Amino acid sequence: MQTASFKLIEAEMDFVSKSALTKSFQQRLPGSRSRLLCNPQITIFEEYLETGNLESYCYQVEVSSPITIRFEICSPQTHLLYHLTGRAPIHYSQPQVNAEFIFRPQHGAFFYAPETIIALKFEPGKYHIQGFTLPLDLLQIGGVPGFEYLSSLIAAHKGRLAQYRVSLDFDAMEQTRQLFTELSKELSKKPLIPKSVILRKIQDLLLLSKNKMLKAQGLLSHQDHLALQARELISKRIAETEDRVLIRDVAAILHIEKDQLNKYHKQRYGETLSQFLNRALTDKAKRLLERGLPVQIVSDRCGFGQISSFTRFFKNEIGLSPKTFQQLAVIPKNRR
Repeated sequence: MQTASFKLIEAEMDFVSKSALTKSFQQRLPGSRSRLLCNPQITIFEEYLETGNLESYCYQVEVSSPITIRFEICSPQTHLLYHLTGRAPIHYSQPQVNAEFIFRPQHGAFFYAPETIIALKFEPGKYHIQGFTLPLDLLQIGGVPGFEYLSSLIAAHKGRLAQYRVSLDFDAMEQTRQLFTELSKELSKKPLIPKSVILRKIQDLLLLSKNKMLKAQGLLSHQDHLALQARELISKRIAETEDRVLIRDVAAILHIEKDQLNKYHKQRYGETLSQFLNRALTDKAKRLLERGLPVQIVSDRCGFGQISSFTRFFKNEIGLSPKTFQQLAVIPKNRR
């Protein structure tokens, strides 16, 4: 495995062997390398996964007294960061820079780091930091378009500026956690699934964080806000009901014509509402099938009147029948 583009500075810390504690944390990001660091003041668990030029990492930290740990950044890079648990903020700073970023719990942010040392100050408590290094091409043409609002961070990355930059932070609650759960499930599959599927989950996280940032800044237009509300309604209905979700019903709730809502959505996200709905419905069906539920029950819970309609829909979306998908997903798991 290649060396990560950043690393924890381990001065005055002692390695300890893997323990029962490690197993539960490994389930957050399967397929990664892991280690547990410990001294009387701090316990750190690290997970790291590299897929192409995309890095994903998780740090689980528990401290008993105020402490600062440091990361060496080996090259200029942009990160999507999440502070998912804990009650206290994390203070990010850079030597010789008279400023710090106060990273609040249950929030996310985009962060540009130069080739330097980044210090993280922790108060007593438990913390979970989840993040991704984002190659520039992912935020530009050929990657995920529409991230002009990150232009200052991208410019800093391109110019290899010497001082860190950070975006406005945004809340990272239930939808974010659901996406992390889905990503972990995909990464746990053996053999490792195609990189494109991982990048789709990363793209969903980027779009979600983009909406939250613009919403926090008051920059979502009326049209953008309607498209966002439509996605949230569709996701909520698919997750919580067994009725067939129809775009015309969502449009009616938002007091807008279906075709107009679809136009706004495509302008905002580059796909139709039907494509988004079908993907969300397929994800629900896959989760139910992976639990070993009969295809008929899965069909009913996804709102299909006939199993033949569900089978046709599912096969059109992923290229496999529900039964074949379930056999591939469930049987290998039972053999392990």
